[in-house]
Amino acid sequence: MAKRAREDAEWWLAASIDDYESAQLLFKGGKYSKTVHILHNATEKALKAAILAERKRPPYGAGGHNLVRLYEMVQSKLKLSAKLVRTIDDLSPLYLPSEYPDADLGVPGTLFKKEQAQRYFREVGELLQWLRKKMPRE
Repeated sequence: MAKRAREDAEWWLAASIDDYESAQLLFKGGKYSKTVHILHNATEKALKAAILAERKRPPYGAGGHNLVRLYEMVQSKLKLSAKLVRTIDDLSPLYLPSEYPDADLGVPGTLFKKEQAQRYFREVGELLQWLRKKMPRE
């Protein structure tokens, strides 16, 4: 990664951490679908921070929510473990069904169970720790 982070990359990383902390509150409150959705947001923002730190531009529109596409933009620098790559692969398609009733033909709040949210909470936490170590500091 670059030696010095762009200021906007730091903003995205800080927003990612804030989302992760918010997901913890949702998880404790039993809101597992919202937990998954916010964890997707946290992952998306962390990957966008890594992209910006590399002086690249994240994609706009729907492509900006595709975690696999975002990771592909920085995978040569980040070199995540197979487990964390699998987390990105598994979490990426959950953006819409965790938020919108017509995406999975059901109420999002009923789609995800505690065990699923717990897995993503743990693994996204590992991903954020990894990215924080790899991201350059001001």
